Amino acid sequence: MWMRGLVMSWCLCLAVAQQVPPLDLPALLQRYVDTDWMWAPPVPGERCLQFSSFDRRSLAGPADPVAWYANDDRGHYLRRETRDGRPEFVLADVEGPGCVARIWSANPAGTLHFDIDGQRVWSVDFAALCAGRVEHVPPPLAAMRAQGGNVYLPVPFQRRLVLSATDAKLYYHVDVVTWPVGTPVTSFSPDRLGTEWPMVRELAANFPQARPAYDHDLLLVDDRTPQPPAGTRRVGARNDVLVVPRGSLVTGFRVDLGPGLTPAERAEVLAMVLLVVRCGDEQTVRVPLPDFFAAGPDWVPHDSRFLTVTADGASCAFPMPMPDGGEIRLECEAELGAFRPRLRHAFVRELGAAPALRFRASYHLQKGQPTRPFGDHLVLDASGPGRFVGMGLVIRNPSRTWWGEGDEKITVDGEAFPSWFGTGTEDYFGFAWCDPTPFVAPLHGQVQCDGPRNHGFSAMYRFHGLDSVPFQRSLRFDLERWHWVERLQVDYATVAFWYGAPGVRGGLPPVPSYAERELAKLPPPKTLAVEGALEGETLRVLRCSGGAHAVQDLAFFEGQFSQDQHLWWRDGKVGDELVLALPVATAGRYRVRAAFVRAEDFGIVQLTLAAVPLGQPFDGYADQISASGELSCGEFELAAGDNELSLRIVGKHTNARPGHMVGLDYLLLEPVR
Repeated sequence: MWMRGLVMSWCLCLAVAQQVPPLDLPALLQRYVDTDWMWAPPVPGERCLQFSSFDRRSLAGPADPVAWYANDDRGHYLRRETRDGRPEFVLADVEGPGCVARIWSANPAGTLHFDIDGQRVWSVDFAALCAGRVEHVPPPLAAMRAQGGNVYLPVPFQRRLVLSATDAKLYYHVDVVTWPVGTPVTSFSPDRLGTEWPMVRELAANFPQARPAYDHDLLLVDDRTPQPPAGTRRVGARNDVLVVPRGSLVTGFRVDLGPGLTPAERAEVLAMVLLVVRCGDEQTVRVPLPDFFAAGPDWVPHDSRFLTVTADGASCAFPMPMPDGGEIRLECEAELGAFRPRLRHAFVRELGAAPALRFRASYHLQKGQPTRPFGDHLVLDASGPGRFVGMGLVIRNPSRTWWGEGDEKITVDGEAFPSWFGTGTEDYFGFAWCDPTPFVAPLHGQVQCDGPRNHGFSAMYRFHGLDSVPFQRSLRFDLERWHWVERLQVDYATVAFWYGAPGVRGGLPPVPSYAERELAKLPPPKTLAVEGALEGETLRVLRCSGGAHAVQDLAFFEGQFSQDQHLWWRDGKVGDELVLALPVATAGRYRVRAAFVRAEDFGIVQLTLAAVPLGQPFDGYADQISASGELSCGEFELAAGDNELSLRIVGKHTNARPGHMVGLDYLLLEPVR
């Protein structure tokens, strides 16, 4: 019956297509505010595709694991073209009707060209666009956050879009939604930005609070009763259950926490609470409360388009159709005492007779996942029809080193290769370069990152607005586990937000009990610090006859190198010399020890101190990055003050790659008594 209604609805849409107002810039901007379209069943031919700079070796498919998890994700395009004698690199080429829904880049540069319906209509500075500095495209429609540039300006086209760039080395995503042939669309022109500027300005000013005004009243925690607009009514909770009448659309609901606990105690208690939603006889949501609200393990306040978290409560503005009625309730897995979260109220309005997908949220926890071999975390494996609209992620990382090189891979309706293949986990969530800076935006955010660097818990969310992913039969979302450190175990917990027809399943295991899903906070990471060491990276450089020197971060190899850094000399040649000032507090005789870095492109170096060779030449070659350990260099008479320490390149191992690099970790001066 449900599918018959969908087919009839689609046939009706075809019959009156030319009578429907065209999808133009104002209509698409309005979709950020009025989200009823999210729960409408996707029509045949509706798709959302991602074009990205992913490593093209991955086209070999999962049968080749090395290629499937390849990580050189920069500077790959559909093709290179020449226009007016200058090279251009095509990011996206797609037949309409459709709309560019999101653009992301970690290194926006050069010019972005929009060729729409055969005409070049807009050429724009890519960096300025991503930063929200282009006229009529202000934040948060476009903004840089934690080094990632995101553009949410809808760019509709009727027949064809070709998007190209002048920079050859971009990291990029371009999300494009397409509609069935015959869907009326008014193609974009930059002049429309000026014409529609009042609407753009209003949306930009209120985007973080783009929910209808009455949903804002859900944030009230006193006894005032909000006044919903006409057609919407308030439903109060009884015994912590919100009972929703038949034929209703829930437009928002509120959970109150109340006073009484410290933030740490509150987070611990809330982790024992499950949010449960039933539509008719079907359970569509069963998710731990902090995970559902993307609040992170520490219950971090934030305000996004669909979820709001405060110290004393949370609200949800995902529309939830309930044609057969339903309920929203909290399940507590332990006796919580006086502190107990409460469902306060929901707002509902009449749903109407149109076919409606059910709102769903699917939780998946995987603990103790090895970083090698590379693998995937399953976010969702849904049957259809439906629509994927976002996700939240919590990761527990025992290392300071970056954990998120993994690409998102979304496979729709059994296609042979994913129509979404990303460039890194932080890229999917809208930031870049492993940046641990917390941020909050309407459609994406990183609400928690314990640190230092990427150590401990990180929590983030991403909502698909115009770039929701429709599917008719199935959708599978795999998120690669790609950590820079080998031989580690990490914990992933995800929540997929999606809409699906009655009876569909998310393909995930049941939610484990609290005892099984508890994720303990990690102790602070340990840093190797050799007592009394003269760190190579702190020694003053007096002269360098060739190559370049810098301080290199070695935190990727935790516990192996003192202070996680070394003095890195690269691009030198045989005979080149690097001279350092070695400070000596008191003149005398010292026993000298040195520690170096080894790697496959490191050379052989002779150390000289006070014009006397420090032992035999040191060969820095190894088949992987490793520490040399402390090497005894002999005893020497040293003057007080700065002594000259010389490093001279004298050759390389026969198996070493070109480079003649040198890495000095530290020196130890031990007085001889």
